[in-house]
Amino acid sequence: MSRSRIEEGAYDFLRRVQILDYEYDEMRNSLAVHNNGHEILAEIQAVREREAAEAEERARLEAEERERQEAAAREQREAIARSIAARRANDRAAPLDDDDPEAEYYQRKSWLV
Repeated sequence: MSRSRIEEGAYDFLRRVQILDYEYDEMRNSLAVHNNGHEILAEIQAVREREAAEAEERARLEAEERERQEAAAREQREAIARSIAARRANDRAAPLDDDDPEAEYYQRKSWLV
């Protein structure tokens, strides 16, 4: 898309937004003039407030879900770290007593006997 077509599209979009804004203002003004216009405007405001409250609740629930997922991931990482530490601890051989018959066998001086 050429630069002029992009600019033309952007200009057209802004022009249409301005038209919609103007039409919206005209509708609000005409509703305010009518007898029940204030009721309609109050209902519009109530709907907007409900939508804002619902959006706020959605954001809160999403934040709680993210926090729950992060806590689960943190617990999983801690469990993995504990598992690795336990494996490393079991990796080292413990020293055996001198009276262990198997130790005697493996520690003999000559294997030619």
